[in-house]
Amino acid sequence: MIRSPFFTALKNMVRNAMMSLASILSVTSTLVILGIVLLLILNVNNLTKEFTDKFDVMRVQVAYDYTPEQTLAMKTAFEAVPNVESVLLITRDEALEQMKQDWGEDSVLLEGLKENPLSDTLEVRVMDVSLSDQTYEELDRIDENDTIYYYKTTIERILRVSNVIRNVGIILIVVLLFITMLVINNTVRIGIASRKSQIQIMRYVGATRGHIRHPYLIEGVILGILGAVISSVLLYYGYQEVVDMAAANLSDLTAQPLLSADVLIIRIGILNLIIGIGVGLVGSLFSVRKYLKV
Repeated sequence: MIRSPFFTALKNMVRNAMMSLASILSVTSTLVILGIVLLLILNVNNLTKEFTDKFDVMRVQVAYDYTPEQTLAMKTAFEAVPNVESVLLITRDEALEQMKQDWGEDSVLLEGLKENPLSDTLEVRVMDVSLSDQTYEELDRIDENDTIYYYKTTIERILRVSNVIRNVGIILIVVLLFITMLVINNTVRIGIASRKSQIQIMRYVGATRGHIRHPYLIEGVILGILGAVISSVLLYYGYQEVVDMAAANLSDLTAQPLLSADVLIIRIGILNLIIGIGVGLVGSLFSVRKYLKV
């Protein structure tokens, strides 16, 4: 009776339960570490965008002696700048009324003003905060008599920290992928090495390479899938706890401190599944090939 490669793979896993467990634990541990790094990078990117979005407005103080027509012409010119999303005109009268509201009871001090000392202001909202410097230069070229205020130092600091974390994270991901491949390859190789006599006997009696190889490849894929599923479950529940803690303690800083666990874990789970299957397949392929050379 000829057994299917899948049945043979399951039988091999049961016979070598300890090595199969070691392989699953290797896949699980490395994918958990990899998932943590990925979650960190994704949340840093999200927080960076959320914080920089709070500083996406440039305030342009129009020259005091400009007429309403000149101010409107400047507003139109600003709206044509590529990185500009919208331009809001706040007239000097509106600004004075807002100041009175902000001062509250002290606004009586403003009643004695003979004329409004404020100037018109254009609030320029940019689409990409990282391009604020270029946008600033383009706005300044349009009219050199205005004064432009924006959070240059704050934006640069946020982007600098974000880039450092992102670059370090990418390096860690590459290193972890390499380590994952080595660990799983070595683990699978040890397991297959314990069955080298069986493989060599099958070769001597005339079994084809494909007939021998297929069960081991399927076994590697199953081990990779099990490790990916376990790591994804651990990451989901662990990350959900972190999300709940962040929501309880950081709600004053931002409405949603961390990205939703449901959305992220689906992506991480799919990635873990792809990596688990890939490294399990490649690890088994390279490991069993050594003993097929008879």
